[in-house]
Amino acid sequence: MSTATAATPGPAPESKPGPGRIQLRPAPVREPPFDDERPRRLSVIGRYDRPLPFDRVPPSQLRLTRTVDPFEPQPTARDQLPDPELFIRRFLIAVVEVVTGRRSVSQLAPYTSPSLQAGLARDVGHLDRLGTARRPAVLHSVHCREPADGVIEAAAVLRCGPRYRAIALRLEGLDGRWRCIRLQIG
Repeated sequence: MSTATAATPGPAPESKPGPGRIQLRPAPVREPPFDDERPRRLSVIGRYDRPLPFDRVPPSQLRLTRTVDPFEPQPTARDQLPDPELFIRRFLIAVVEVVTGRRSVSQLAPYTSPSLQAGLARDVGHLDRLGTARRPAVLHSVHCREPADGVIEAAAVLRCGPRYRAIALRLEGLDGRWRCIRLQIG
């Protein structure tokens, strides 16, 4: 009669990940946090940005409060600026023309920040997702929001042939005109 010996289960030998081994990792959370899970303070200020010159009051009552150096661009209140939606439509058409090579980047200089103008100049010809000179993108819709006096955040949808692209931008009223300080093309 043969006696079978059972192997006692012990700690599994540690396996190191390699070319033939599968490593199991937890998936990141894909859902947005609930309101009570959000951090107390959300910062949308990048490392080169400065905080906006507003007091902490309800959004409907935000007004410029900080004095600015007279030689820097002067913030302008919303009631002294033109209609933002009309400006955004014209500005985005000009951006599409710049990207497709039908307009010079320097024509947008009064309406863009220096870093945005440099980025557009660098990316001319590389952003093929906004169409070509023969078949440029068409502005489909524009959605505006005013988080503070003299500040507009907008999202636009462009139709590029059979596809749609999104553009997000931020405008600030400076020196009596709208100036685009952020532009992201999706």
